[in-house]
Amino acid sequence: MSEPGTDRATLFLSRTWKRPGTELSFVTRALAGAASRTSPVTVLVPSAAGPPEPDGAFDLIGAGVGREGSWPAAADAVWPGRLPAETTIIVDEPDPAVLALLDLHAPGRLVHTIMPTDPHEPPRPLRHLRFTESPGSDAPDVIGLHVPINPLAATHRHNGLGFTGYLLVLSDRVGPPDVSPPTPMVAWLTARFPDKEVVVVEDATAAVWRGRVLRGIVDVYTRTDLWRLVAHARVMIDLAPGPIIARECVESLRFGTPILVPAESAARPHADGGGGLTFSGYPELLAGVAHLFDESVRASMSSRGRSYADTHYGDQRAFVDSVARALGTSVPSHR
Repeated sequence: MSEPGTDRATLFLSRTWKRPGTELSFVTRALAGAASRTSPVTVLVPSAAGPPEPDGAFDLIGAGVGREGSWPAAADAVWPGRLPAETTIIVDEPDPAVLALLDLHAPGRLVHTIMPTDPHEPPRPLRHLRFTESPGSDAPDVIGLHVPINPLAATHRHNGLGFTGYLLVLSDRVGPPDVSPPTPMVAWLTARFPDKEVVVVEDATAAVWRGRVLRGIVDVYTRTDLWRLVAHARVMIDLAPGPIIARECVESLRFGTPILVPAESAARPHADGGGGLTFSGYPELLAGVAHLFDESVRASMSSRGRSYADTHYGDQRAFVDSVARALGTSVPSHR
């Protein structure tokens, strides 16, 4: 592999870098890793100014911090020095505070954003990076992503469950943790399929429902615990897919588990890729689950979904090349 050049660099301004549980942080870190294959990467975060803070492959530079962990006032912010003229700028959340900082320190520069900007913000030279296709669009500028999984998770079921083939639901409930009563969608599922186990992941726990009765709760300590639950489900129903790439849906497809997702969500392209179905209400949700009890249907979706996810989200090299093209940097030579 060619070493990153010194005549250009990539600067990330990230408010979510230190929130590893969020999809935005996951995407930002993955993008930074890919960008580092073609140019040096600098990461600026809203934290106390001082010596660089080591964080794995990157050193974090504190820009200073505003109220509630936000970016500081532009005039008070620390800006990295000695950046090459050819520096690509990427912002994870283009909120007013970071845009003001850029207006002061990088006026008129093209800025790439991971999350879309507020349409009410004044026009600026911003380019929204896209990681998954939009419904009804060929999306030639989609970057994709590398979404890793551990294939060994498919060899052993979760230790807390003595069965497989359940309906796995990723909850959309927000607020204080409380597994009972179930959310309305889960109540419909367990009422419609009273002889099937419905496993609901919520607040780092997996609650098992059968016939509208709560049968037990097990902890979901790690990502591997979640992968085991996903790999041994009949179908994964994500009621609130992530807004950028719907990460858990991609992971499910890479394990060969079909998905059922809201029609108006970032996960729709993954279902449309052949590995699942979409729904817009209770009737479509219940009909989709019933459809997936047909073994031939499930087997077909499992195969097509795995192929789609591995092609678009399972190739590290393709992701690095795609990022290099999107950012206008040279594509590295691979050994």
